[in-house]
Amino acid sequence: MNYEVLTAQIDRTAILHNCRILRSFIPNTCRMCVAVKANAYGHGVELVLPALKVAGVDMLAVSMVDEAIELRGCKWQGPILLMGSELSIYTGPEKAEIAEWLVANDITVTLAHLDDLNALTKAALKLEKTFRVHVMLDSGMSRMGLYEPELIDLISTVLENNLAILEGIYTHFATAYARDKSFAHEQLEAFTGLLELLRQHDLDIPVVHAANSAAALDLPASHFNMIRPGISVYGCHSSTEMDNRPDLQPALKVVSRIVMVKHLVAGTSIGYGCSFRATNDITVGIVPIGYADGYDLGLSNRGRMTVAGHSAAVLGRVSMDQTVIDLSNVLHAGINVQPGQEVVIIDNHPVSCNCLEALAAELRTIPYEIMTRLGPRVKRVPADSPQEQFSIKGGKLQALRNPGK
Repeated sequence: MNYEVLTAQIDRTAILHNCRILRSFIPNTCRMCVAVKANAYGHGVELVLPALKVAGVDMLAVSMVDEAIELRGCKWQGPILLMGSELSIYTGPEKAEIAEWLVANDITVTLAHLDDLNALTKAALKLEKTFRVHVMLDSGMSRMGLYEPELIDLISTVLENNLAILEGIYTHFATAYARDKSFAHEQLEAFTGLLELLRQHDLDIPVVHAANSAAALDLPASHFNMIRPGISVYGCHSSTEMDNRPDLQPALKVVSRIVMVKHLVAGTSIGYGCSFRATNDITVGIVPIGYADGYDLGLSNRGRMTVAGHSAAVLGRVSMDQTVIDLSNVLHAGINVQPGQEVVIIDNHPVSCNCLEALAAELRTIPYEIMTRLGPRVKRVPADSPQEQFSIKGGKLQALRNPGK
């Protein structure tokens, strides 16, 4: 059975549009590595991949080994960058097995520990292959990456390894999305300083990347020869403070259907804790989504959905599986609401009351969190033209890779 009670409709033409916008900000020779971690930011990696292939994306970035396994299982044959340092937590036969899979499947590993280098080298010897690594400078984020002295030591060790190919070097910005970019400029200065030091020692690492979505749009000096966008590919800006906010198109729209219509008399309470009590007779609809699906409890008595284009306020507390909405505006418009009526839970129109950015503002969070918290009961489905549109043919790829400036 294949019922679609609760769906995330993914518009892959929007993803193509957003990739083209991003390409218009960078030189034609600059490559693009798109972050598809966390199930392509909640959009469903298997659905997103065909659009990224048509867009001519050069590399995909993931955080976990399982995500790289999923990409290869989806027949993605292009380069994959493993950004996290997950390999470092394993030991013994388990580490050897994972390292062998990474080498066998040509996964580019972000290297942070000598023990990981040793494991990858042993795997490469066994498979009679070489392997590619990137290294990361911690230029101020204080998460992944190494500080300059220890990174230089690691680079020196990699260069002595006949099976390891030092393909790339990168860093990550903490405040590229902010109006005040002084710290981002400090990070960029630290990164370019390291690159210059390496060049003075006749080391020019082929792939250099630093720009996340915000930096790709606002910090052209950070483009180097590859950018690494994430949220902008899916149609949202990193923040409202950015200097450049081009016309990105959100790819995600979450819809469901009303399962029950109820007429409540004045004085009736709704939901756990009776946090809403009707002051007059009202008609409400029950929507089969709740916090188990990623619809945040913080939207209780605050959120909005839309029915037939009309705003419907969330009444009472969001439950695990169900949310109650006020149908007053819809009924006043003369619409007879019955079970089965479509409800838009998250809209993909940027000015809607329930678009991602509006919901994020209401919850005092960021669109990233709302996207990635969508649960497995929310079925990801395509909302665009037929599948055959997403094959590399007919000049589409060339047009997307070289958009007009």
